[in-house]
Amino acid sequence: MKMAGVREITAAEFLQGTTGQTLFLQRNYSIKPSNLLWGKLCNPSRMGYMSNTKGAPLRCSSRPQPKAMASGNVPTSLVNEELGLVEKPAQEVVHFYRIPLIQESANEELLKSVQTKVSNQIVGLKTEQCFNIGLASKISSEKLSTLKWILGETYEPENLATESFLVKKRQEGLNTVIVEVGPRLSFTTAWSSNAVSICQSCGLTEVTRMERSRRYLLYSKGALQEHQINEFAAMVHDRMTECVYGQRLASFGTSVAPEEVRFVPVIERGRKALEEINQEMGLAFDEQDLQYYTRLFVEDIKRNPTNVELFDMAQSNSEHSRC
Repeated sequence: MKMAGVREITAAEFLQGTTGQTLFLQRNYSIKPSNLLWGKLCNPSRMGYMSNTKGAPLRCSSRPQPKAMASGNVPTSLVNEELGLVEKPAQEVVHFYRIPLIQESANEELLKSVQTKVSNQIVGLKTEQCFNIGLASKISSEKLSTLKWILGETYEPENLATESFLVKKRQEGLNTVIVEVGPRLSFTTAWSSNAVSICQSCGLTEVTRMERSRRYLLYSKGALQEHQINEFAAMVHDRMTECVYGQRLASFGTSVAPEEVRFVPVIERGRKALEEINQEMGLAFDEQDLQYYTRLFVEDIKRNPTNVELFDMAQSNSEHSRC
């Protein structure tokens, strides 16, 4: 039997089934007692025909696991940088929206909680999730189809779109407001790292970051006050790792800059300087701490501490950091 010529296929061709693939058993294989699976083979000379009738033992050799391969159109730098997972600045951020964010039962429970804790004027609630995708460069329509395939629901592809579903669900006679929350932009989430890894394994090397945000559409009989909107936002996100998105993300860049390192003049001003920085930064130094650190830097180390050092000491003193 002659075999057709073998060629490389793209990830999109494989996922969309545009190229026929054939699975076959290798005829010339080595048999070792340690990797045999025993069954029955009616005719050992014909590997393609199997039967449950009595016959010779069936021996199937274990196949080696396929190894990763870099094709010719993948830059060498991506291979050298741990499969290209080193994040690069995104030149563009595209968005895909998917419904629902939560199931109907969870949606009803959230609505009841919101009516109790925020306002009984809120009469309805709808949700969606948004995939904010950073691209290093433009992607082809073929790769865009692959990206949609990754993000879409297998049996409900119509629930994924490039435009918000919530914007289309505003109702006349009711006030509406959309609240969006998601990860802080100053760090990349673990979810994003996994998502980028999957995309790059599918040939989407342009994807550099992907963060998932949650969007809520509130229906109310009257206009909601700003403090009520803030109360709702506080209910649905973690302030430590997440924040409220005031508008649709256009970039993953952030204007937040780290505080400058500065010296606290303990040598010149003594304990008074420590008391002031303690109050300013909320270090929670008690009487014993103030006495000890004043003596440590003035008499032993003989230099002024930095605000970074004092903050680190405060964390080391906290209950959960002690051994």
